[in-house]
Amino acid sequence: MKELQIKKHMLTAISYLIPFVCTAGMLMVIGNIAGGNSVEDFTKQLAFPDFLTTIGGTALGFLPIVISTGISFSIADKAGIAPGIILGLLCKDAGFGFLGGLVSGYLVGYLTVYLLKVMKVPRWVAGLLPQLILPLIGSLVVGLVMKYVIGIPINALTNAITNLLVNMQTNAGMIIPFGILVGILSAVDYGGPINKVVFVFACGVMAEGIGGPIAILMQASMIAPFGLTIGYFLSKIMKKDIFSKEEVDNLKSAFVMGCCMITEGSYPIILNDLIRITICTGVGAGVGGAVCAALNVTSKVPTGGLFALPGFNHPQYWLLALLIGSCVFAVLLQFLKRKPVKGNVEIEEKEIDLSSLKIS
Repeated sequence: MKELQIKKHMLTAISYLIPFVCTAGMLMVIGNIAGGNSVEDFTKQLAFPDFLTTIGGTALGFLPIVISTGISFSIADKAGIAPGIILGLLCKDAGFGFLGGLVSGYLVGYLTVYLLKVMKVPRWVAGLLPQLILPLIGSLVVGLVMKYVIGIPINALTNAITNLLVNMQTNAGMIIPFGILVGILSAVDYGGPINKVVFVFACGVMAEGIGGPIAILMQASMIAPFGLTIGYFLSKIMKKDIFSKEEVDNLKSAFVMGCCMITEGSYPIILNDLIRITICTGVGAGVGGAVCAALNVTSKVPTGGLFALPGFNHPQYWLLALLIGSCVFAVLLQFLKRKPVKGNVEIEEKEIDLSSLKIS
């Protein structure tokens, strides 16, 4: 029963996430197509393509906030909104990423419900529970846990990854394993802290004239949307019913956004079957990374997806790596993915209406 409740809260958050992701992603896509660049100083005069790219990219950076708030609200009703936003903002700024926002949403949501059951307060204080007391305690407790408990291994992992990548980069005999590792690390947390570590490393060595890691990262970041799209058509050929109607609808925008190296459009599908699809992503990205490394593909630009093709030394090999990795993803998907079952998530649960709460 608990698992079904977790799934239900996840799908509630996804329903809020979809229009946000699609709108922000398409703004960025249109800006990229028009030649726009992301600009850090939003106060100065911007060309319209730069404006679209900047506002779309900025909005996508708020995904940890959206998912944290959506899950927390689904669990704890209105009392979960404020701490969900605050903890999502912490995850965004502290580098815990999308998955950090997901974890914090569950933690603060369930903590709020638990406090509701155990706290006994005078009648005159009851009105402050959903508006101040519960959000304050939830934000404080879970914020400390995220920052000083969960955040410590995340930061240690990022440092370890950086050191490992630096050591492997200098070893000529490790070129294929290096490509596999960079591909996997670039993809498995879908733009989260691990991806950011690899991106910083890749941009650093690109500034020194080494463009291989960034080429691997770029194809790895596109594996999920391309692999899901190919996987859908392959499932039709193999007559395997593994995609829901909602997922097929989401694929349309996910593929378009994927062409611009925006993975976020795939989130609604990924979150329906996170572990299995992440396995597919890691394997596909690792294979694509190995192909990139073996064929010595490099890039002079750090982002842009298909629109960055002129910046590659061997664009045809890079496309080949992307295609091979996506096909590996798609084939593996046929054996691992499960079609979402509506009956498992449409269980009636009593809503927690804290606004009308009376405690004697």
